[in-house]
Formats: sequence, structure tokens, C-alpha cells
Amino acid sequence: MGMFDTVIIEDLKKIKVNKELGTLLKKTDSSLPNDFQTKDLDNVLGTYIIDKNNQVWEERYVPTGKKRPYEPLFKKWKDSRSFLERLYFKIKEKQLNYKYPSLQEVDELKSKRFKSKLTNTFSICAAKEIDNRSVWIDVTVVANNGKAVSFKTDKIEIESVKDSIERIKRDNIFKQNMEKAFEKKRVLASKWYYPIVKEIYNPFVFFSSKIIQYICNKLVTISYRWHGI
Repeated sequence: MGMFDTVIIEDLKKIKVNKELGTLLKKTDSSLPNDFQTKDLDNVLGTYIIDKNNQVWEERYVPTGKKRPYEPLFKKWKDSRSFLERLYFKIKEKQLNYKYPSLQEVDELKSKRFKSKLTNTFSICAAKEIDNRSVWIDVTVVANNGKAVSFKTDKIEIESVKDSIERIKRDNIFKQNMEKAFEKKRVLASKWYYPIVKEIYNPFVFFSSKIIQYICNKLVTISYRWHGI
């Protein structure tokens, strides 16, 4: 889907729904999602809030003036690679850290709302599963100088009961197939010879691909330099 922005509507009564969706919401004691997505604004994963008074706010993260320790994104992940692969990446990481030292501290941030001066007409959309049926809704919002002046519901799609049953059936089959695949891997990992195979086969495949990649890159470089006779 790519980048988008989130639009949160605090008063969902502003969104008009048709009779079918209204009946479904009432029957299941559900509500529309209040977070919508749009690709008509900045597309930087920003967040806009439209409050009950139609004021548009922009949520930003600002420094608190304090520092906090930097935590690498995958620090808590369990590394299940072979010893040689771990050693290879450890050496690469040291080389990288020598050129570009890792961050030790970063600014502590907190979210804060800022009044927006947004003037735009943009489409927002949301999806939610209600009573095992998928519901999609598209709304056009008109904002003028930071105020949402109109909300127009463009499209509402409600999955039929038949399509819902078929989708759930496909989802269950997919989950079963995934569980079978994971079970095969768990069975293989429980074998006495698995650690030996992992420490031999995995590095062979990994370093073979590295060598092939290096050769291919060299051939491409040579081909660019070759202009014929």
C-alpha cells in the first residue's frame, strides 16, 4: 500500500451510514473504526485528529529535553543462524560501527497536538470486521483553515454472508497449512542431527550465494565497461 497518513475522528456521528450498515452496527452493538487512512495528505505516517468541534489537530513527537538509551530495533530477537553466519555479520557490524559509530543515546520524545491550518479536500477510508463480515467505508472530508467543514460518505461495502463464509474457510485452510509447515520445522529441529546439519548446510548455502552474487556483480561491472571492438 505504501506510505499514508492516519486520520482519527473523535465523533463518529459525523460519518453518515446507510440503513444496512446502521442495522448491522445496532444488531452487533458495534461502532465504526475511528482511525482512517488517507493518501491525499503528506503520506509520512503522520496522524491528524478531528475533534468533536471539527478542529483539525496534527500530532507530532517533540523532544522532552531528556535523553534515553538507544535500543536497536532487533536487539531482543533470537538469532537462530549458524555460528559462521553470526560470526560473518558480527565482523561486518564491527566494520560498520568503525565507520559509523552506533548511537548510544537519543532524544526522548512525547506526542503533542498542534492546531492545524489544513485546507484540503481529501478521501479517508477504513475497514473493520463486524459479525465476521468485512466492512469498508470511504469518506471525503473538506477542511478549511484547520476546520473540517463537511463529511461525505462516498462508498460503503459490506461483505455478504456467503463471501464471509468462503473467506473464513480460506483463512482457516491457510492457517492449517502454516501450522503444518511450522510443525514440520519443529519436528526437524527436534532431531539429534539438526544442529549438525544447520551448522554445515546453512553456511554452505549462505556463502555460496555470497560468492555467486560477487561474481555476478563483477560480470555486470565488466559488461558496462565493455564497448565492443
